[in-house]
Amino acid sequence: MPTHWKKLNNPDYLGAYAFEPGEEKTGTIDYVKQEPVMGSDGKKEDCIVCHFREKTLKPLVLNVTNCKMITKIYNTPYIENWAGKQITMQVKQVKAFGDMVDAVRVKNVKPGGKTVEIKCEDCGKVIKGMGQYSPEFVANKNRERYGRCLCVECGKKEQEARDKASAEPGVVEDNKTEADDLAAQLMADAEE
Repeated sequence: MPTHWKKLNNPDYLGAYAFEPGEEKTGTIDYVKQEPVMGSDGKKEDCIVCHFREKTLKPLVLNVTNCKMITKIYNTPYIENWAGKQITMQVKQVKAFGDMVDAVRVKNVKPGGKTVEIKCEDCGKVIKGMGQYSPEFVANKNRERYGRCLCVECGKKEQEARDKASAEPGVVEDNKTEADDLAAQLMADAEE
């Protein structure tokens, strides 16, 4: 099989070069976030980047077209709700910069027609939704807060351990964040 010249540069992100002619790749979204990406001009730009659970897939910089397609497929524009969802990608010829170029595009299909279960990184159980919160939302909020996907119960244990470790006698904490409020809500819902 011939080698595309871009493969020799080992870029950090998934691109058209990574696909064989006619090949499709399916990945499970781990998380999506805005992060700085180094452009070909050497300048950093904040971009929306999709990270996959499959270690064989590099992250994909999402353009507006691909964000709209994921929104359409899963009927939600909220990136937190995309975690655990699968997308199939292919290379398409698109007009850009006054020329026709190869670009990675998300196909308008739901791979397998189902959402992949997210497992807690501490206890290994499938993460469940809580009240108005989807399993993906719970997993992502706990990832933001604790650095790993946790179920409600393990998130509660982690918060209690952190509270205990940082507690000083006689100190009252007034600087609660939105994440603290969410953690408190998830813990309260879990106790009901």
